[in-house]
Amino acid sequence: MELLARYPAIFLLVTLNYLLVIIALIHLIFKSDYPVGSRLIWMVILWLIPALGVATYWLVWYRKERRI
Repeated sequence: MELLARYPAIFLLVTLNYLLVIIALIHLIFKSDYPVGSRLIWMVILWLIPALGVATYWLVWYRKERRI
């Protein structure tokens, strides 16, 4: 918890990122129609690429659904 005391903004941004990753993973598992291989690739992208992984997932999803 020393990180929270010294750098609260960084701690909150990292926490927010992983909350968004969890929401995206829940959506990926229960709401998407991707095949299993694509789901696994998205899971790796979401966990390994901070912030950009989440943004990329939602951008691709909205394009696939033709909402953008």
